[in-house]
Amino acid sequence: MSFYKMLSIIGIASLLVVGGCSKKEDPPDNNTAIGFEDEEKGKGSTINTGDGYGFTDFDLTIKKDNKKIEVDYEGVKPGDAEYLNEFQEVNQKGNEAIDSMHPMFIEILLDSDTTQEQAIDKILQWYGLDDYDEFDLDVTFSDNTTLDIDEKK
Repeated sequence: MSFYKMLSIIGIASLLVVGGCSKKEDPPDNNTAIGFEDEEKGKGSTINTGDGYGFTDFDLTIKKDNKKIEVDYEGVKPGDAEYLNEFQEVNQKGNEAIDSMHPMFIEILLDSDTTQEQAIDKILQWYGLDDYDEFDLDVTFSDNTTLDIDEKK
């Protein structure tokens, strides 16, 4: 009887070893571009081509209490991007600026149907501001429509 016990223990151990050595799935590729398919035009777009956010140009200035936030993004020239946030003492250019802008662009999700009030509310909420002295936003969307806001209080 001990022979059969020993044989079954060896059999189970070998199954565990073989199962543990099996090839696991490859990790996901997190370096792929985020994009969408434009059904009307039949072509896709990605953040890497400059219009994956839904817009190709984004220029924002918010002023409040003698401090300002400036965001300047041109999808065709991402190296020229600039991000200034005097509330958080941030002053960045190029890819570093885009890295800071990216979470905001993904969170606020502006598109050509976004109203001025919605854009202002989303952006102020993102920056944790409840009001502003001056709000200037110029966005050119992928479909060549624009959103222009220039308000002073």
